[in-house]
Amino acid sequence: MTEAGFADALKRDDPDRWMAAQFAPADVRARLVTLYAFYHEIARVPDAVSEPVIGEMRLNWAREAVRDLYATPPKVRRHDVYEALADLKAAPGAPDSALLDQMVEARAADLGQGPFPTRQDRLDYVDRTAGLLMRAAFRLCAPDMTLEGRAADAVQAAGRFWGLTGLVRAFAPLCAAGRPPLAADEAAGAGLTESDWLSGRKPDAARAALAGLMNEANEAGEALAASRAALPAQAFAAVGYARLARGYLRAAGAIADPFRERPEPALLTRQLALSWASLTGRI
Repeated sequence: MTEAGFADALKRDDPDRWMAAQFAPADVRARLVTLYAFYHEIARVPDAVSEPVIGEMRLNWAREAVRDLYATPPKVRRHDVYEALADLKAAPGAPDSALLDQMVEARAADLGQGPFPTRQDRLDYVDRTAGLLMRAAFRLCAPDMTLEGRAADAVQAAGRFWGLTGLVRAFAPLCAAGRPPLAADEAAGAGLTESDWLSGRKPDAARAALAGLMNEANEAGEALAASRAALPAQAFAAVGYARLARGYLRAAGAIADPFRERPEPALLTRQLALSWASLTGRI
């Protein structure tokens, strides 16, 4: 797949990140698209396999492909994504082997079944997936800036805001796949059982169970609002799409049946919100 092919796939499958990436210079935008192509390549593994062991094999292949890429001498697998990563790794702020390996490792959690054991486990998962990706994108956009202090707080909050909201958005398909994005105590407290989330029963109980996740997402949004002034302007392409989480959460709050409805504000609404955020700096 060419760079244009990666961009087309991102625009189709992940339009919010694609829209934010348009605010980067052309060379940085191309690097972001490559990073996101890798992220989506590994993120889709759990949903593309019928057995966890097959998913583990595919993730192990990805892990080895990354290590080969950074070996001395490097070995580039004949795969569009890893060929593109071979070009990316020399770019300013490019992710190293350890970071990409962490991204692969994080997807292993998606091969399991059932809710998260605890809320902290869910937050750790978000930090290792959406959060880690946002930090990697930040480095590509601002390679000369050390990510520490208030800026680090802002990026962490933005990653959590987006990642937790993403779990709310994906509630229906995750439940159907047997992986409800709830902590075990949230599911039990609402009286939801495995048969309930697999069959889509008890929508009122599902709404009650989701309250904790939505509250955590909103708390991350408040943390972002308190720290966003520390972010440099060039980082907007990497983190700006977190601004759209507010609209998704509002839409989620109006849903009657989380098992059958998904919160999806209109694309034009999201485009306008992102443009306004870029002008005001209010992510």
